[in-house]
Amino acid sequence: MTWKEALAGRVPPEMARDIDDFEAELARARQGRSDPAVFTETLRRRGVYGQRYDHGRRHNGVESRAIPYPHLFKGKGIYWDAPGMQRIKLPFGALTCGQMEVIADLAEEYADGIAHVTTRQDIQLHYVHLDDTPDLMRRLAAVGATTQEACGNTVRNVTGCPRAGVCPDEAFDTTPHARAVARYLLGHPDALDFGRKFKISFSGCAEHPCALARMHDIGAVAAVRQVDGETRRGFALWVGGGLGAVPHPASSCPSSCSTEPCPRSRPSCACTASTGTRARATRRA
Repeated sequence: MTWKEALAGRVPPEMARDIDDFEAELARARQGRSDPAVFTETLRRRGVYGQRYDHGRRHNGVESRAIPYPHLFKGKGIYWDAPGMQRIKLPFGALTCGQMEVIADLAEEYADGIAHVTTRQDIQLHYVHLDDTPDLMRRLAAVGATTQEACGNTVRNVTGCPRAGVCPDEAFDTTPHARAVARYLLGHPDALDFGRKFKISFSGCAEHPCALARMHDIGAVAAVRQVDGETRRGFALWVGGGLGAVPHPASSCPSSCSTEPCPRSRPSCACTASTGTRARATRRA
């Protein structure tokens, strides 16, 4: 029995169709029927990367060992017989017990037994073969996890303070807001054709730099204020930060972002400036 058959009914229909489409595209690329450049971007948007092989050696957490692919490196190109890296997207670093068990199984069955935790609260599995990725994605989808848009020119994993909900200094718990933004932007057509990757973080307070708001394209820091005798929740925004080839801190946005729902007629509303105009966060070149 295949994993597709074994997990029938447990994978959400939309995710199942999405993974089936990816598997079909994988087969077409194997047959040479896909543009390699286009297929490479397809892989990136599925969290699939090439593997750095460190001049023929790799440390496994215990010792440095020789590996049989000394000349390959992360970058463009498809190396069908050389295992690569699979990134798993975990909004604000949240994991259920079931997801942890599945990721541990995947690390042992498809990778080298090590699950690497990244600076963006993702998990990466190394030495995963391309042909194994569809089943890996199905097993993750069955427990509510995804690799979709973990790489590529998309909105990357939405990160959050690791102490959200228990930090004594937080204005309020930002977990629901980070979750809502991650869910809204995943697969959103407006977020699939960026010229570069885009990163967002949520922090519960201004006292501690846990979520590194000033290192993101958009850093949302929880804040409260009094309006007509009522306490209103919202976010102070930092925009335009980055840690790329030319790193620079974000700038304070002269806007506030309310936690109040946007009108249904304006679902793309992100934040409103004091003048009532939309504030657009733009990354500096």
